[in-house]
Amino acid sequence: MCIYSVNNLYGRFMRTNIDLDDKLVDMAMKISGVHTKNAVIILALEEYIKHYYRKKILKYREEKIWNGDL
Repeated sequence: MCIYSVNNLYGRFMRTNIDLDDKLVDMAMKISGVHTKNAVIILALEEYIKHYYRKKILKYREEKIWNGDL
């Protein structure tokens, strides 16, 4: 069981307990170049959110709702 403080979008911290696969966390830290578990979790959450919105924008573009340049 690991305890992490995660900084949310409003600059506040939220303490939570989560079980993580140590091998996955270590691999993510090596790939990303960050040095703490907290930083790799924040990075992963940020990347997940960016990915979600990119997919949403592409969906709008496919439906001809949005015509812009990414």
